[in-house]
Amino acid sequence: MIKAHKINIFMVFAVIFLAMSLYFLTRVWLMMFGAILVAVLLLGLSDYLKRAPKIGKFMRKLPHALSVGLVALMLLLAVAGFLAMFGSDLVNQFEDLKNMTPKAMQSINNYLKGYPVIYDWVAQSKWMQEFIADPAAFLSQYTGDVLGVVPVMVSGLFGGIGTFLIILVVGLFLALTPDVYTKSFVTLVPKQHRDKARYLLKSSYQALRRWLIGQFAVMAFVGVATVIALWLMGIPFALALGVIAFVLDFVPVLGPWLSAVPILLVTLIVAPDMLLWALLMIVVVQQLESYVVAPAVQQRLIDLPPVALLLSQIIMGSLTGILGVALAMPLMVALIVWVQILYVKFTLKDYSIKIMGQNEEDLKHDPYYTPKEDQQLSSLKDD
Repeated sequence: MIKAHKINIFMVFAVIFLAMSLYFLTRVWLMMFGAILVAVLLLGLSDYLKRAPKIGKFMRKLPHALSVGLVALMLLLAVAGFLAMFGSDLVNQFEDLKNMTPKAMQSINNYLKGYPVIYDWVAQSKWMQEFIADPAAFLSQYTGDVLGVVPVMVSGLFGGIGTFLIILVVGLFLALTPDVYTKSFVTLVPKQHRDKARYLLKSSYQALRRWLIGQFAVMAFVGVATVIALWLMGIPFALALGVIAFVLDFVPVLGPWLSAVPILLVTLIVAPDMLLWALLMIVVVQQLESYVVAPAVQQRLIDLPPVALLLSQIIMGSLTGILGVALAMPLMVALIVWVQILYVKFTLKDYSIKIMGQNEEDLKHDPYYTPKEDQQLSSLKDD
């Protein structure tokens, strides 16, 4: 009795400590979650290579740390190869884009003059007059507001290199010895529930792995398609704009529209007669991404309303800035898995639910899955 009382007191203090750390160390927790995503990516790629037809047999013979290190080296070589081939062009294009930015407002102004009704309405708007007079001062009014998520995100797109490197290094160490951390987590759970804790971690890993690798495949499609389309249209800075589209596509719903802004501005400055074609290209690429590529590579893993995704990004952005916006989607994936397992399965005892990220093969080996028909039959027998 006394032991149970001590455990309850310990749990109360643990919950209070966790809540305080989440409030005061939000950025640290987000960085930790980012590192977990890096570890999930490395472990997921290692798992896929072990099942590959030709090199799978060789990969399975390697020690775990060596196979993960080999995957990390392959990714590093791929990035280094890309930079070696296109690095100088990419830097020059980004520099030219930066120098071209002041011309954007004048180009927009000249373009809108061709549409008198729209131009008169815009010219008479107080917010547009303030924006034209001093764009930086205008945007700074919203940096502390929900609407400030977009300008803050754009301005910080290529910042935070130190944070990014920390996430990469910590994620690599997590991937090299995952058993140490999973065992530590499971040890904190009462013995009779440790199998469920392992099941929770495994299901979370599966959902995040499939979403993450699928998302990078989708991002690659968007980036390559954007570069090719802009190159065929004769729009300059195609490579730089494609890289921007690739990076921003990591943020669903909001990211693709943000990547459209520099594309349309560049087109407006250098080839205004191609503006509608550029807009059509953006729409076509996004539609192919949403209805063809994403369902194919992610197997409809994520089926959430765009409004829910956008709200989560706005909330996370207003609370934590660009890092929260970038991680809003994978956080939602993890949260849904935990709710499905901890609440629906283990609290409501509904073992017929299919956890996000599971396929039919996973269900066959799921120790906590019961088909709805069998569960209903078992309920009738118990009654």
